[in-house]
Amino acid sequence: MLKIFLCDDDMFFLSLETDLIERIIKEDGLLAAIAGKATSISETLTFLKNNPGHYLVFLDLDFGKNQPNGIDISVALKKQTRNIHIVFTSNHHEMAMNVLKSGAEPFGFLEKGTDMKLLSSGFRRYIHMALHMEQEEAGSKDTVCLTVGLGETVEIDVSDILYLEAEKGVSHGITYHTVNGSKITVLGTLGAEAKRLGENFLRVHRSFLVAKKQMIGLHGGFLILSDQRQIPCSLRMQTEVKRWLQKK
Repeated sequence: MLKIFLCDDDMFFLSLETDLIERIIKEDGLLAAIAGKATSISETLTFLKNNPGHYLVFLDLDFGKNQPNGIDISVALKKQTRNIHIVFTSNHHEMAMNVLKSGAEPFGFLEKGTDMKLLSSGFRRYIHMALHMEQEEAGSKDTVCLTVGLGETVEIDVSDILYLEAEKGVSHGITYHTVNGSKITVLGTLGAEAKRLGENFLRVHRSFLVAKKQMIGLHGGFLILSDQRQIPCSLRMQTEVKRWLQKK
């Protein structure tokens, strides 16, 4: 999940960029969210110190006379954390050169302006760029993206999946059960999910697909999972389950 932070002393623009970014996230179905907003350097530094993580920050360059500017804030943020991409927003084109001379290493620049289409396009471009970089940095981390609604997705680590269950009361409904007890229901089939998840999952019953590493025992036709939950195991699959358990 990409965390987005907004910092601008202009409350009108802060509200405007909030609305535009939230609309982009919804329209594009992105794994991103606005995690916080601030109007000053102190608020920004306090929030990011108390809420560490990877952030895309849209940062105003001009905070008024005798106030730290965006470059000052950027330097302070980079000292506090390296997991941050900063896009400077401003109406002052001449300040962009000052940013480059400062060595602030901006992720990009965005002109505030009055052209909402152009502004929205800029926000969209940088959000997609940050998401792409985040995915590259994650490297081989094994995750699965689940569509839970119109334009709404959830990404979970494959290692957190306990088992999948076909819902009897929901046509083509599949529920992901995780090791922390959460449940996520999506539309699909166990066959399709088995292909997507790969060889580390086993179809032990027509209604259940289980993470192999979560299987710890078999008793009376029921498979015992790591959280001591028991789910049915079909007779034809019991030999394969026993073979797997013997390997552990």
